[in-house]
Amino acid sequence: MNKIKKVRILLGMTQKDVAKQIGVTQAMYSMIENGKRKPSKKTATKIEDLFGVSLFFVD
Repeated sequence: MNKIKKVRILLGMTQKDVAKQIGVTQAMYSMIENGKRKPSKKTATKIEDLFGVSLFFVD
């Protein structure tokens, strides 16, 4: 399990929860979480703000 997924699970969130809060589809968030797509800088910032961590340290 990758680190960003661990953070999401520790926060008790589903992929759908995260996707809704950052303004992307669940499918897009799934691709980001599984390393199939890199988030835009704007989306990465939204994920960092939501999770309260820097993605630099999560990847």
